[in-house]
Amino acid sequence: MVEKEEAGGGISEEEAAQYDRQIRLWGLEAQKRLRASRVLLVGMKGLGAEIAKNLILAGVKGLTLLDHEQVSPEDPGAQFLIRTGSVGRNRAEASLERAQNLNPMVDVKVDTENIENKPESFFTQFDAKVVFCSVKEALEVDWSSDRAKAALKRTTSDYFLLQVLLKFRTDKGRDPSSDTFGEDSELLLQIRNDVLDSLGVNPDLLPEDFVRFCFSEMAPVCAVVGGILAQEIVKALSQRDPPHNNFFFFDGMKGSGIVECLGPK
Repeated sequence: MVEKEEAGGGISEEEAAQYDRQIRLWGLEAQKRLRASRVLLVGMKGLGAEIAKNLILAGVKGLTLLDHEQVSPEDPGAQFLIRTGSVGRNRAEASLERAQNLNPMVDVKVDTENIENKPESFFTQFDAKVVFCSVKEALEVDWSSDRAKAALKRTTSDYFLLQVLLKFRTDKGRDPSSDTFGEDSELLLQIRNDVLDSLGVNPDLLPEDFVRFCFSEMAPVCAVVGGILAQEIVKALSQRDPPHNNFFFFDGMKGSGIVECLGPK
């Protein structure tokens, strides 16, 4: 959500040189708006690292990395801001040094408190807030209607995969884990059958081999999705170009993404 309508202040010669290519792309006024914007980024796993990188290089005024979790053994596989040997450290703190080195002109800060403990007044200091939250309600579509049935054939299977993963997280309170691969794989298949049946959709729309891709973040996928999401944030902050309407799905195995407009038209 973006709240700032106008941004004051100019850009120094040093900044003009640093951001020359993007000023040529989206204009000086848009860069000024970016340079006056402070962003809160909640969650510093692989996707969060990619978003942070893109926003820092774009030249926002300040970026606060908020994450109360510790670095897990799996994190460095997709989170390039975390140095080797950081397991057990706070995830945001472990990301700070490399994040700041990307662009010294951006004020990068760390907050290790749980977002659930933050008062509403905390969020007013930011012009944009990037929070990874449940999208269950947003993804609810009545597939029994004639219009939905007609659109079903062109709807990406990634939409239904996301429904399965959301159900898994709701039931287990966690994401699928490689430590319980066999058990979680069976549960994912059962959830696939239950969820797609409840939607009135043939389970074969989501082939059984989908379970292989549910157990970790993939760095290339994080890079693409993080780039798209950061682009949407830049659009909002710079007040240029309309946002995607309204979901972006990326298939890391096929190497292709699609924008789907789901829900009431």
